[in-house]
Amino acid sequence: MNPSAPSLRARQRQHTYIEIVRTAFELFARDGYDAVPVEAIAAAAGVSRATFFNYFKGKEALLLEIARARAARLRVLIEEFLASGQTPSNRTVVALIEKLALENAQITVASKSLMLKVFSAHIQQGLLLPAREEAIAGLTEILRTIPGNGPARAKLVAETLFGVFLATMLEWLMRPDATQRWLVQTMRARLEVVLGGVA
Repeated sequence: MNPSAPSLRARQRQHTYIEIVRTAFELFARDGYDAVPVEAIAAAAGVSRATFFNYFKGKEALLLEIARARAARLRVLIEEFLASGQTPSNRTVVALIEKLALENAQITVASKSLMLKVFSAHIQQGLLLPAREEAIAGLTEILRTIPGNGPARAKLVAETLFGVFLATMLEWLMRPDATQRWLVQTMRARLEVVLGGVA
C-alpha cells in the first residue's frame, strides 16, 4: 500500500466536499443564490443538513469556495481548448473569456450584492492573486501560439486581458441595471479593443 495515498475516509470527505460545491453551483445558477436554502443544497447533494455544516459554516462560506472554483474555471477552458486542436486566434481568446463571464453571470445574476461582498472578501483574503497568476499563465500559453506574440508580449497581453475581464465583471456586479447581455457585449467589445490594439 502506498503510504502517501489518501485514506478511503479522506477520499470520501473530498468527494462529499466536491459534491456539495458542485450541487450548490448548479442550484445557484438555476434558481439564484437567495432562493436556495442550505436544506435544498444538502438534499440535492445527498447529505444531511448537519453534514453540510461539517464542511461549510453557511452559504456565504460556500460562495467563497465557488469563487475559487470560478477562478480556476478559465484554466479548464484553456486546457479544453488546447486539447481540441483548434488554431488559436484573438477571436478564440475572446470567446474563452466571454464564456467564463457568461457562466459567472448566470450564477450571480440573482444575488449581485452578495456576490460583490464575496468578491471583496476574496480580494482582502489574498485569494485573487494566485487565481490571477493561474489565469494569466493559461492565457499566455495560448497567446504565445498566435503569430507575432513572443513570451514577454504574450504575458503582457494576457495580464491586460485579465484586467479587462476583472474590471468588467466588477462593474457588472456594481450596476444593478446591467444585464447579462450588457456583460457579454461589453466584455467582448473591450477585449476586442485590447486585442485590436496589440495586433
